[in-house]
Amino acid sequence: MQKYDIVLLLDAKLSDSERKIVLDEIEKSCKMEIIQKDDMWLKTLAYNLHDKVGQNTAYMYSYYVQAPAAEILSFKKQLVYNKAVKRYVVYSMTSTQKMFAFNDLQEELTKIIESWDDKKVGQKLSFFTNKKNRVYLDWKAIPMIKKYITRFGNIKPRKYTGNSVAIQKKLREVILRARELGLIEYVRD
Repeated sequence: MQKYDIVLLLDAKLSDSERKIVLDEIEKSCKMEIIQKDDMWLKTLAYNLHDKVGQNTAYMYSYYVQAPAAEILSFKKQLVYNKAVKRYVVYSMTSTQKMFAFNDLQEELTKIIESWDDKKVGQKLSFFTNKKNRVYLDWKAIPMIKKYITRFGNIKPRKYTGNSVAIQKKLREVILRARELGLIEYVRD
């Protein structure tokens, strides 16, 4: 059985009770083993959802589940017709990846970044070159992955980051996931 990270963006206009009802229905209808849940609360997104002005907020929920691929397909079909779900994304996870709580990871990475004084040498940013820090290579690590984006919104090349090819590819994937969910803008003005 494969492990997945399912991210739901719910309508920001829902009340607490309506949101709880929607989440209970989704959890009851899915026949997957839910390993961990992460409630990220109301997030202001980097861009509007569905090209509608003013719809740049959503409640974010992340589920770490274990299920066969066929079950994920049927779950996606159920979410398509749910009006409260503005966007959903399903990411497959490797056996080495673990799920972080969004708020805890933000606090931890902010402390790490604040503890950096002059550890950066020139333009090099070599946080992920250290093997023990590769655990943090996740789409929820927003403060850290923003360091790997230029002021124009491009992903910094390998020669500036000092990453290996494999780490740079994984970093690119993580940044694209965060952009897809609206946590990071595609292009900066």
